[in-house]
Amino acid sequence: MITFENFSFSYQDAKEKALQNISFTVNEGDFLGIIGSSGAGKTTLSCAINGIIPHHYKGDYYGKVEVDGQDVFDTEACSLSRIIGSVFQDIDSQMTCASVEDEILFGLENFDFAKEEIEQRVNWVLAELGIENLRDRDISSLSGGQKQKVAIAAILALRPKYLVLDEPTGELDPSASRNIFRILKELNQKYSLTVIVIEQKIRLLCEYANHLAFIEKGRLKFYGTVKEVLSHRNELADLGLNHERVGKVLDALADGRPAAEIIEIEQNNFIKKENAKAPGDEVVLSLQKVSFGYDANALIENTDFSVYKGDFLALTGENGSGKSTLSKLMGGILKPAAGDIFVNGLNTRKTKNSVLAKHIGFLFQNPDRQLCCYTIKDEIAFGLKALKMPDVEKRTEEILARFGFAADLPPFSLSRGQRQQLALASIIAVHPSIMILDEPTTGLDYKECIELMNAVRELNQNGTTVIMVCHDMEIVRDYAERMVIVGHGKILADGKPADLVPQLEKNSLKNLQYDCAEEEK
Repeated sequence: MITFENFSFSYQDAKEKALQNISFTVNEGDFLGIIGSSGAGKTTLSCAINGIIPHHYKGDYYGKVEVDGQDVFDTEACSLSRIIGSVFQDIDSQMTCASVEDEILFGLENFDFAKEEIEQRVNWVLAELGIENLRDRDISSLSGGQKQKVAIAAILALRPKYLVLDEPTGELDPSASRNIFRILKELNQKYSLTVIVIEQKIRLLCEYANHLAFIEKGRLKFYGTVKEVLSHRNELADLGLNHERVGKVLDALADGRPAAEIIEIEQNNFIKKENAKAPGDEVVLSLQKVSFGYDANALIENTDFSVYKGDFLALTGENGSGKSTLSKLMGGILKPAAGDIFVNGLNTRKTKNSVLAKHIGFLFQNPDRQLCCYTIKDEIAFGLKALKMPDVEKRTEEILARFGFAADLPPFSLSRGQRQQLALASIIAVHPSIMILDEPTTGLDYKECIELMNAVRELNQNGTTVIMVCHDMEIVRDYAERMVIVGHGKILADGKPADLVPQLEKNSLKNLQYDCAEEEK
């Protein structure tokens, strides 16, 4: 079992404790979900289990954490890694090899498994996660969601006694997310694998977890069965957890129905889209017979597609379908191998990115790739200065006040969700006519999601065209006015979220792909 006894920890030079007086026990074979707002201490808790704290992250350590009777403080992290498998929030930091197969082999070979068993485990885990087709791919060619699957596969192949995952489905599509949880539950039941998952997708935890722990401001607020924790619905709402949807889960449990039943989509579940405006008929971005691929693999094929002024468009589809690639093509970050892309009449092939940046703001999937300054204030002002915009100081102060940022803090002192907000804020500051967001809500808690998406919707209502790559169907339903499903290098469907989201949540995307293939024949 895993036991916390009055555990507290503060990072080196930090003014406040990241965790305070944590006490609870995870029994062998349990499936525990950890929930809480961004920056609450969830990741710190996971690092205390696998030995990263205190052996990598230094600081003030109080109390005790035991795993299988071993005191984590006195046990080297490399010894703990033999029984505890970890999947981190930042997947790129976990990748060590160039190819998918080598990544899965890495741990097995380091732990000196027999050659025959290694081959058997590699084949098994590739099949379990449905990524046999990625076996020979370079890691660098994978989408964020595909990398996430590979990282999980590499750890599952070791079949650890304990598995700790920090938001393992953050970049996965709905079908893949459910599949990951299904696999975790099967391993949990078949091998008595103890699973601890930090996750924002409350519905999946309610369906698969046995217990929940709610962490807020470094303290353990609630711990118990799913039903026991969710019974504190008012307190959870005050602490930032989605009140309405938690209530639906609790109602389903109270009625004796499985929580999975609430995934059925009802029209009245939509957040009211106040002042929603229909897009105009002016084309602001168009793809004309565009094709693109990495190496010899074609990912986008002969695609025609138009975005209209005022659109609030969501790009969805399975992992690896080409959504992020398509968004980078639209933003001019990538240039098409064939065909042309026009942004406000400018051909992206012939236009410098510095010129396109005056028309398009781009939020990357990983915010850390676009933060480059020493202070939050400088980060917000950076784009304004680079584009030689007027009133830099005034605009910077307005954005700082709007998002509640402390001007002099370094960006990387913020949590992942807060860094995502900062990256968006720096884009909002320059008022682009088109904004492209690649998975903007990854790593954010519910409250942060709503704050960020309300800011995006306000921009849209004031005339900014929004293109959003998103796996979160609740966000798509609540905010997008138009939805495009991408797959097999093609546009599979284009319509209203109310019509298309139910097909995705009922796993009907394969039917759309089949229909598309039949039409081509």
